[in-house]
Amino acid sequence: MSKTFSKDAVAAHKKPDDLWVIVDEDVYDLTQFQAEHPGGQKILQRVGGKDASKQFWKYHNESILKKYKGQLQVGSLDSKKQETAPPTPPPSPPAPEEKDAANLDQEVVKPSAESGTVAPVPDKSAHAASESLDPYGDLIPYADPSWYQGVSMNNQD
Repeated sequence: MSKTFSKDAVAAHKKPDDLWVIVDEDVYDLTQFQAEHPGGQKILQRVGGKDASKQFWKYHNESILKKYKGQLQVGSLDSKKQETAPPTPPPSPPAPEEKDAANLDQEVVKPSAESGTVAPVPDKSAHAASESLDPYGDLIPYADPSWYQGVSMNNQD
């Protein structure tokens, strides 16, 4: 909105047939909206011509403001700081020059094996140590409830 109003100009619009309010330094004409307001007309008429930002944010969230802003906003206060466009970023540096295939081969680092580096091979003691770390032994009969209930498979009734 390009129109700007002073607080005194907005204060003149406080009657039910001409009702303006200020929310976050933006001016809204709520004359036609009063009947639709879920909280009723009286609550809007109490803040008519005034800054209702505190009351608005107490009961509404940003989605309500976004929903009705296009329909109801008539301008802004003259004290509102104008939003300025962000400064343009500096031009990006030029792209590095393309390298030909001969230079590319010289710059590529290829892995090579180093002599003298040997990985240790696990022995029998390493196998015994890994068995002791197993959380369950080989003797637990999985999925056999009769084992822990003391029921024998031969004596079923």
